[in-house]
Amino acid sequence: MRRFHFPLDRVRRWRSEQASIEELKLQQLRAEAARLLAAKLALEREAASSAQQVLAQPFFDPMELTTLDAYRTHLRRRAAELDAHRHQMEARIAEQREHVIEARRQFELLDRLHGKAWREWLAASNKEQEELASELFLAQSGRERSQRAPRIAR
Repeated sequence: MRRFHFPLDRVRRWRSEQASIEELKLQQLRAEAARLLAAKLALEREAASSAQQVLAQPFFDPMELTTLDAYRTHLRRRAAELDAHRHQMEARIAEQREHVIEARRQFELLDRLHGKAWREWLAASNKEQEELASELFLAQSGRERSQRAPRIAR
């Protein structure tokens, strides 16, 4: 019996690699979104901490309040930028999910074809082995009969 050969195996491996690459890109985008969220939370903590420090003082200069207000405005603007960037990142993540789904679908199609070809090859191989075993059995039993049969003397 000849060895199993799937003609599209190189394409199947390439599709598998493409799916892995797309999944890696998705992971990177998710990591970036998580980093943006962490940066925004850090800004919010910083805003609360700075306000608490200024307001906890027994005496403070009105200039400190003006500076605190300007700083809080800056932090709000930075948080809004982070939110906008994170919103864009979420859109890219959704788009990348579609790429991952499509890459997986293309790989799975070829993988199913590979599995079907493998099962067909295996069935043909099993049938060939059964036929060979039957032939061997018949040949052996024929030989045994010929050895048991009385020989006619001349």
